[in-house]
Amino acid sequence: MEKEEQAKSGQEHDELLEEMRRRGRRANIINIVLQVCTLLTAVASLVMYFVDDAQGIDITVNHIFQCAGALAVFNIPRIISKKFRCYIPNFITITLYVFAFAHFVLGEIFRAYDHVFLYDKILHTTGGVIFAILSFSVIWLFNNSEDLRVKLSPFFIVLFTFCFTMTVEYLWELVEFGMDRIFGMNMQRWQDSIIEGAEIVADGQPVEGTAHSIPYGNGLKDSMVDMIVNVLGCLVVCIVSYIGMKRKPNWFENKVILTEKQFRSLKEEKQAERAEEAADAAEEEAVQAGTEEKRE
Repeated sequence: MEKEEQAKSGQEHDELLEEMRRRGRRANIINIVLQVCTLLTAVASLVMYFVDDAQGIDITVNHIFQCAGALAVFNIPRIISKKFRCYIPNFITITLYVFAFAHFVLGEIFRAYDHVFLYDKILHTTGGVIFAILSFSVIWLFNNSEDLRVKLSPFFIVLFTFCFTMTVEYLWELVEFGMDRIFGMNMQRWQDSIIEGAEIVADGQPVEGTAHSIPYGNGLKDSMVDMIVNVLGCLVVCIVSYIGMKRKPNWFENKVILTEKQFRSLKEEKQAERAEEAADAAEEEAVQAGTEEKRE
């Protein structure tokens, strides 16, 4: 008897995992396509290193590094899903995959940051939205766990979401600053405002330094605008989440990260609702049939 119960439990567990995987197939297809494109980009960069004399080893190494970063991001949701047995909605994973490809491959390798108008600001805004959704999903997951004794109010959930997203943006700006200072890159666009050949004069005497076309250089402006648009993207998610939790808390149940236990509970609730609706429909049909018989 005990073995039969264990076998039944194992079968239900396998069916549940299969259902979770089935819901993520669309995201998996996009993930595979983007990973193939990223690998082809890395191979093309290696080929160009041997064919094109203009492409040095530094550019090739940077391209390989960017492709490796993109591949790492592509596999993070899958690793988290398997390790912690949780369900990550398609719209979260697909948005993350597209964002990673747009940054690492299109932005850094094909230099869309330099050639596409407002590309950097669009990605920073999108980044604010993505990390706000991720942080909200995590805190919502823990807040709705049956094992948690303390429940956070919608305001504190949104506050955590905002603070977490701003922390990620701040750390990213530190990364950009470090890459620019250590490796001489232009991630904060500080080189864009340099006036080549300009001489700096103070009190009638020439002094050493770099002349910029705007006060304080373009780097400060770029960082501040990046943080502002990131805040705007985050605020949109926070406002929508707060209103949703206040007016319709159950609306998020199928739109955020769910543990295996929460996924099972949600699936059982949906099945119970369908069974109840079917029973109500059958009862209504029986009543109608009885009424028609009486008329006859």
